[in-house]
Amino acid sequence: MNKIKNKIMYGILAVMGVIGLSSCEDFLTITPTGSIVEEDFWQDRKDLENAVYACYNHMTSDGMIRKFIQWGELRSDNFELRTGVSNTDIANVMNANLLPTNGMFSWTPVYKEINFCNKVLAHGPEIVARDESFSTNDWQPIRAEMLTLRALSHFYLVRTFERIPYITEDYNNDSQNFIKAQSSQMAVLDSIITDLELAKDIAMNSYGSADKDAWKNKGRITKKAVYALLADVYLWRASYKAGLAMQADAEEDNTYATSAASDYQRCIECCDWVIEQMKDEYKKSLNEGGKVTGGVDNIELVDLFIQNTDELSSLKIVNSSATGAYTSIFGSGNSRESIFEIQFDGTNNANNMLTDYFWSLSTHRAGTLVCSDARFSTVTESPLTESGAIFTKTDYRRWETLHKAGANETQTEFALKKYISSRVSQANEASSAVMRDNTADALTVSATERSLPNNANWIVYRLSDVVLMKAEAMSQVYTDEDKLKESIELVREVYRRSNPYPYLNATADTLNLGATPLPENIESLVMLERQREFVGEGKRWFDLVRYAQRRGSTTEMLDKLLTPKYSSDYSKAIKSKLAPMQALFSPIYTKEIKVNPLLEQNPVWNTTENTSKTDDL
Repeated sequence: MNKIKNKIMYGILAVMGVIGLSSCEDFLTITPTGSIVEEDFWQDRKDLENAVYACYNHMTSDGMIRKFIQWGELRSDNFELRTGVSNTDIANVMNANLLPTNGMFSWTPVYKEINFCNKVLAHGPEIVARDESFSTNDWQPIRAEMLTLRALSHFYLVRTFERIPYITEDYNNDSQNFIKAQSSQMAVLDSIITDLELAKDIAMNSYGSADKDAWKNKGRITKKAVYALLADVYLWRASYKAGLAMQADAEEDNTYATSAASDYQRCIECCDWVIEQMKDEYKKSLNEGGKVTGGVDNIELVDLFIQNTDELSSLKIVNSSATGAYTSIFGSGNSRESIFEIQFDGTNNANNMLTDYFWSLSTHRAGTLVCSDARFSTVTESPLTESGAIFTKTDYRRWETLHKAGANETQTEFALKKYISSRVSQANEASSAVMRDNTADALTVSATERSLPNNANWIVYRLSDVVLMKAEAMSQVYTDEDKLKESIELVREVYRRSNPYPYLNATADTLNLGATPLPENIESLVMLERQREFVGEGKRWFDLVRYAQRRGSTTEMLDKLLTPKYSSDYSKAIKSKLAPMQALFSPIYTKEIKVNPLLEQNPVWNTTENTSKTDDL
């Protein structure tokens, strides 16, 4: 934490200014000031609210956003370097050469966010005592926001590095003793859950109208966001405990197995809470807005999903202007499916990571990364395949978000344009944004690129994530046929939305796992659906690590999921390199260890190791 030990009010006062609370623009335009000392700052509720917005504003910083991709995607099977790009740091990470000197492993931006949250948590009670207009009831929802943002930051860290310092104190200057040892993965997860279990009971349900104040309800932590994160952490901890249970079998100790089952069940309960809350909110929005003739009494899960064709929805929306799922979720942003997304306006806060890594609008070619050729260049007839292509030819997500170079372009790879286009439609339906029959081997789509290319929000949690987390947990905790079929139905809702044509025209169920589905088959189905749904959203590597931790071994994950993107010979070197479980976690950045002597390096990685395509295999 070399950079987070600095002068008075390192960072936080640098982003605090006098801002209003009434618009999205204010939320994103915090002006700097360096003339305030801390003891003079925390005077009233306005100071506290400014500090809260500073926490959200820091989430938009380039350093934070890049970590979500660097830590959540680069080591996965989703991406490769674009041909002609020379980036040694990224190449090393992709080739399992995790060098502690690689700046990608600097965790400074994330600990800076944690410190921002800790400052608000430390000074909030002072404002309650000092400002008569600010009560304990006013403070509690803000406290929930800070506990949740801090928990989210720690969760990114523990999934990336396994053992990390868990920080709950705020710091101001170099005179403070801010040298802290790492906590175990289990201890960090336990602490995160403790914080979130508190936050869920005091968080805000909403910050205003579902329609008029969508950016507030999606851009700030709500009770739904707390529950979504809590479900994710329970799922991760359950998987970790399940791996420990497998190791303990020889000793006939079922403590971890029992505890893992309890965590899986808690994940399911959290997901159920989010889904039911979203149903209630959507029903209220429809009835108050008169969008359904005669009103609506019941909302099904299928109704929550923004459909690519009205024929799959049970609701008949009055004067519906169907724009398709992509346009609503990634184009316009803050859709009804969204739970929490980091807000950008493209000017004061620019999401430059997208155009650097995915698609450059200035050169009209892929950025640094392209989609893995083995996984994305071809299509398959079956959505159940575990190797090779992951998309069927009827899957809108492939045609909407992947760009194959044209005849006049020098690149040959598939580029990811998710987030880059503001609107997508099938080219032969120029008057409609609803794509329909994708059965051709190639489909030309019409995509409208953003006028402000870097104003795409970054989605942290949305409905699909919650639904698939529940399905994954169910595949681990249930064995009875009815429950397993229910978990398949959850996956089917996500899959069907992007593959409506087979369900409208075919007699066979394309997700049919047989009369007696097996839990392991459902787990594989969930993993594939998560990859299809969340490619490029910073989740894939963490999914792979969770999958491996659940087994207490990297073998199956490497054989079935990760190494198919590599050549057969090269995959042998990758398997050897990543065989130890600790190899799934990143090294501690060298500069951090120099500053904090209590930090211990991940023993798997050292600066003398190297794996390249020229290694002896």
